[in-house]
Amino acid sequence: MRDRTYYIIFLIACIILVLGIIITIIILSKEDETKEDWNQYDCYIFSIFWPPSSCFNKWSGNEQCFSRIRELKDDNNFIVHGLWPSYTSGEYTDTCNQKEEINITFNNETYRNMLSELWPGLYTSEQTMWNHEYNKHGYCYIKRIGKDPKKDYQIYFNKTLQIFEDYRLLMEGVLPDTPKGLYNVSKSKFKEFLSESYLRLDPSTYSLRCSRNDTKNTDVLNEIWFNYDLNFNLMKNVKSSENCPENFQLYFSDETRKAVYEKYDFYIFTTIWNPSDCKKNGKECYQKVKSKELNILMIHGLWPSYSTGRFPQWCNIAEDIQVEEYQSELFDNLKNYWIGIYSDNKEFWNHEYNKHGYCYTQLINQTVSNYTFYFQKAVDLYHQYNLKDFLKEIHPGIFAGERKLNKAHILNKLEERYGRGRYAITCMKYENKYYLSEVRLKLDLNFELTTLGKTIDNCPEEIYAEFIEVEGPQKQAEGFYKEYDMYFYTILWLGTTCHMKGEQCYENIEVVPKNIFTVHGLWPNLRNGTLADWCNGKNDIEIEIKDEYLSEFMNTHYISGYHTNAYFWGHEYNKHGVCYMQRKGLDVNDYETFFDLARKMYLDNDFANIFLDIYKDKIEPGDMQINRKEVENYFDNKGFPKDTYLLVCTNITNKEGEINPHILEIRIRYDLDFKLLKNETDKSEFDCPDIFYAQFL
Repeated sequence: MRDRTYYIIFLIACIILVLGIIITIIILSKEDETKEDWNQYDCYIFSIFWPPSSCFNKWSGNEQCFSRIRELKDDNNFIVHGLWPSYTSGEYTDTCNQKEEINITFNNETYRNMLSELWPGLYTSEQTMWNHEYNKHGYCYIKRIGKDPKKDYQIYFNKTLQIFEDYRLLMEGVLPDTPKGLYNVSKSKFKEFLSESYLRLDPSTYSLRCSRNDTKNTDVLNEIWFNYDLNFNLMKNVKSSENCPENFQLYFSDETRKAVYEKYDFYIFTTIWNPSDCKKNGKECYQKVKSKELNILMIHGLWPSYSTGRFPQWCNIAEDIQVEEYQSELFDNLKNYWIGIYSDNKEFWNHEYNKHGYCYTQLINQTVSNYTFYFQKAVDLYHQYNLKDFLKEIHPGIFAGERKLNKAHILNKLEERYGRGRYAITCMKYENKYYLSEVRLKLDLNFELTTLGKTIDNCPEEIYAEFIEVEGPQKQAEGFYKEYDMYFYTILWLGTTCHMKGEQCYENIEVVPKNIFTVHGLWPNLRNGTLADWCNGKNDIEIEIKDEYLSEFMNTHYISGYHTNAYFWGHEYNKHGVCYMQRKGLDVNDYETFFDLARKMYLDNDFANIFLDIYKDKIEPGDMQINRKEVENYFDNKGFPKDTYLLVCTNITNKEGEINPHILEIRIRYDLDFKLLKNETDKSEFDCPDIFYAQFL
């Protein structure tokens, strides 16, 4: 009996032990599952917050929230909510840290102040906000990249702020002129705005998040969630979390009209290309523009700005100041160079002064009703920085009508004149094309050019401008063909073109012999770097090559890869060839003469086989490293000294995310008698370095 009792006790003990082991295994497996959670997520959600809506919607009556946004430099702008490791199924992971909560500390006061401005706590302290976001989300990210979550948390904050840089100017252009209170928004229109913004946002890469305010019976935009893959590229295949209805509202803080003038950091001086804006605004706009000097950049405004690129606005908390015109040189300048195309001049001047100028006048301690200080400063800057004829100077051959512009050429000329990072251009969209709208300069508080601060550049690579025909002796194109003093003969490496343009380009060039340079064009030029182009002030000439031999050559050796041949030939001839034909006194309709000259120069110099001759059997498909010295030796042996040509490269990002220079084209200089022309001073920002790449097919 006693033995049986011992046996039962022993059996029970064994069962308890086994159960304990099982329970322990389950617990440990759960812990392991938690520990491994950081290694399972497959995307990120980056969330930005609209502070006024948050205070109004969730915390109406919570003075702490409204008080906090009053302290921000820019209360009507997005702030960071967080960067959240997530799943494409729509869930996010927040279980990576099941142990002690890590307390975030930043010893650098400048960094902490910046974080307080861009990632503030609206309903709690900053410290609480940052601790919450890091322990809930950031911990997973730090574990994923193999860093120590207890020591390396600043990496998470740095990464989040780096992403946020792209969105700091997101709302420029969408704010109403006097933002205050609730503002009606159509979701489709808002998404259209984001699609046309400088970021060109695809609607499938983000979700608009609204909150319901039952008291006001409205839905208010609270956040935008952006979907990123694990390499931090915007991605589409994430389950949408959008909950905003078609019609919702944005809430704007009434603190916008406040005395914040002492806080701004620099100025944006903005000039406008009015003919492009007339595309949208019709006949009355054209009539106003035609009454003034044509085809010049005019003044848009002088805007006190924050380093973020946003503006302090409406610094006058009282009634708007009314600008009264009087007979003076100042108002003569305003009527000539600062005109209202959407309204009359006085209304436009009132708008610019009360929205921007009032803040400036307060800063210089002048009586705010003395608006002349503001307008005089803007006019002085306009003449000082000589923006008026900028487009005519860099495209002197442009005559009238709609013209495609070279964005890179415009930016290069701005950099030559004003220095890198001290300017920007903006565009407006009309009928699926982008037209040059503004040229902006960044100035410090002493009105010297500066790299400080952000300003948008929303122009794509392909941009246009509308030019208005000038009558009589002012014709821009008249006689311009007589002025050029050299030629560029340019050959193109299609591998780089297709690298940038994609699969369709590769299909288009299948007719071209592999791995050769093709003809880009023969370009009349000025030795100061200006192209002589668009010499024909009339309608473009349509190209139809009838000579069979020439046609066969052009269809295989004179193509762009991403345009139809007819379009490309028409572009090259009307932009460049007409100038040559006029200079030679030839019939501009005899375009085959121009193209045949380009063909002969190409064949006589064997421009096709440069890389094939240099590298022969070493060539393999894919990106191949090219030594500039080897190319120079080749040209030298062919009788082309290295100061008679330019090797032009452009940066290409490969699949591994590395950025390398790739050969785009070679430009050979000739004088007017087609003899090689030396020019040691003609350097390009895009000149190839000692080692560059070419994609071989």
